[in-house]
Amino acid sequence: MIQQCPRRRCLAAFLILGILCATPAAAQRPAEVAAWSALMVTPIGALAPIAQDPHGLPVDASAWSLRYGRWNYDDEDVIHDTGGLTWSRGLAFRHLQLSVTGAYALIECPTCSYWLSGDITIRSPLSYRIYEDSATHLRTETGASIQLSLGGSRYRGREPANAQSLALTMPLDVAVPFGRTGAWRASLIPGIGFGRVATAGNTDAGVLPMLGGALAWSFNRSFSIDMGLQQVILRGGALQIGLGARWTR
Repeated sequence: MIQQCPRRRCLAAFLILGILCATPAAAQRPAEVAAWSALMVTPIGALAPIAQDPHGLPVDASAWSLRYGRWNYDDEDVIHDTGGLTWSRGLAFRHLQLSVTGAYALIECPTCSYWLSGDITIRSPLSYRIYEDSATHLRTETGASIQLSLGGSRYRGREPANAQSLALTMPLDVAVPFGRTGAWRASLIPGIGFGRVATAGNTDAGVLPMLGGALAWSFNRSFSIDMGLQQVILRGGALQIGLGARWTR
């Protein structure tokens, strides 16, 4: 079984070209630091990605994901923790998938407070294929999608600050059955992110490439546990790691 969306191939090609051409600069510019900071205080960068089903959510099906991410600015920085809850829904229109996330980021320093953030994501399928071994009857599913995320965050400390982020990613997903009802799922998620940070009297914005991945163990069709990694690519920037649990109904 093969499903493809030829009209979206140009967008996918543009995204891949942008990722391949985007390389970290020799020194950090204010726009790059602003982009990195905005992405990391919104769910787009602060929460670890989760491995999706290659075929996406069925129409009118819903999923809840409890997610945790930990990150730091560089090797000398302490760990900052972010927790979030994501609701996803499969839509009938063009088999789109809608996701809404709310998150809480705790910045670890003596005088720091926390960020409240959220994002909205639309996922559109590009292709879906099933490969079945005639001898073992092992069924492998693969899929590719385009994903657009819009995020925002507000700092709750004494000094006012807010951040906005936008990311275009292309999840590449694979699923292999495990046992009678379980499955292993894996995702590779390249992308490009825009971030803007505004503080009292200062505003900066920029664009950076991103690369993430996730591995999930699904016990049955309803529940799975994820481990994810992600890097917003900036010279000196640290790798973000996290965990997630997902329930689908």
